[in-house]
Amino acid sequence: MERKYTILAILMIVLALGLVVLPKKKEMKETDPKALLSAITEKSRFLSVDLVTHRIIENDPTLMLIDLRPANEFKAFALPGSINIQPDSLLSATTLELLNQPGKDKILYANSDLTAEKAWLLATRYSVNRLYILKGGLNEWYNTIIKPGDISTAASSTDLDLISFRNAARQYFTGAGQTTNEPVAKKAPEKVKVVRKAPEAASGGGC
Repeated sequence: MERKYTILAILMIVLALGLVVLPKKKEMKETDPKALLSAITEKSRFLSVDLVTHRIIENDPTLMLIDLRPANEFKAFALPGSINIQPDSLLSATTLELLNQPGKDKILYANSDLTAEKAWLLATRYSVNRLYILKGGLNEWYNTIIKPGDISTAASSTDLDLISFRNAARQYFTGAGQTTNEPVAKKAPEKVKVVRKAPEAASGGGC
């Protein structure tokens, strides 16, 4: 996993160096290139699946989930309350106004990290703050929250607490599931349909 994010960091640095020489957009404040490169090396931009899931369940009013996938994928399935923004409209005036809402933590996600990383870089370049990436993307969220996992008999109390939370979250999103800490036998995976709550706001060119 560390190697994966090291490669992503290198890719981001290369992209950042390329963006530095791109023509500047008028009337848009840009982050200093040195500050941007420094931000790229920090992992604090990643938020874990468990943390984001907890904030969704708690209806955190400061949470803004931004789905960067194609509109058809978004309509088929998305995290509750998500807003669909297409990457090519990320720097439009309407989208930047949305992203610069005060008091909001903007969480970018796609199926994996790469699209969100590129979007994070572009938006950070133009001084969008409180911007984060759902670590591992939607694939990681599904594999962690929706897809049941085996429980080790040697699991610590901390691990069991986390498993208990994930089981409760699975039940919250699907309406059914194992909610105890008892080990269960392996069984064939079930197809689970997660119902998406209606997006709270429209985006510029997102649908």
